[in-house]
Amino acid sequence: MGDKVPDVIVAGLLDRLNLRFAPGDAIVEMIALQKAFDVFSTQHSLRESFGLLNLGPINNWRDRRGWYKYLDLLRQRPSDKKGVNGEERVITVLRTHLAKGEAIPVHFTSHNFDKDPQVKVSSRPKLALVYSTQQFLVISLPMTPIEKDRAKRRAKAE
Repeated sequence: MGDKVPDVIVAGLLDRLNLRFAPGDAIVEMIALQKAFDVFSTQHSLRESFGLLNLGPINNWRDRRGWYKYLDLLRQRPSDKKGVNGEERVITVLRTHLAKGEAIPVHFTSHNFDKDPQVKVSSRPKLALVYSTQQFLVISLPMTPIEKDRAKRRAKAE
């Protein structure tokens, strides 16, 4: 996630997302929330939807702002669907998926931005966890490692 959120926070963020869209009661509740409140829609940014669900760092506002900046950056990232940016891809896939009413759980993961800058969504259910037989819709977010050297980081930004 680069300089937006400390590396040690990222795994917890993905865990929070994965617990919110987990098998059983969690995904059933997400289906009901989507039906009742249209949480994921073109009327709301991903930042707003995840904020509403309290899916972000909860102990440090600087980290929370960084998470929101990262989510906003997904608008500038491509997706695996032509003509659709990363933010739109996540919103539309969650909206469509949850509207099915019997949606399988969603697993969020990450991949190296330098190798593939796209937000990627599995085209069919996958076994996302080696220790589980549960199938998931998989959403992979592009992330970059934090640049420890401030001079290098500033040079890249310019």
